[in-house]
Amino acid sequence: MARRFVIENQVHQGGDAGCPTCAADYPRPCQCGGLIHAAREADEDGEVISTTRCDTCGRSPDDLEEEVA
Repeated sequence: MARRFVIENQVHQGGDAGCPTCAADYPRPCQCGGLIHAAREADEDGEVISTTRCDTCGRSPDDLEEEVA
């Protein structure tokens, strides 16, 4: 059974490469072998903000880049 988790009030299906809740072009493969899911919302100024998280390790691509730097 797929693990469910929440990003920005959206329920995502962990382990599902076709997660119906994910933003376009997601999920994407993570370095750990999991899938990075994404939620997109507009802020008060109408700017779209993406929030991402891996369904296995819980990290976002930004977290992974900081670890390498």
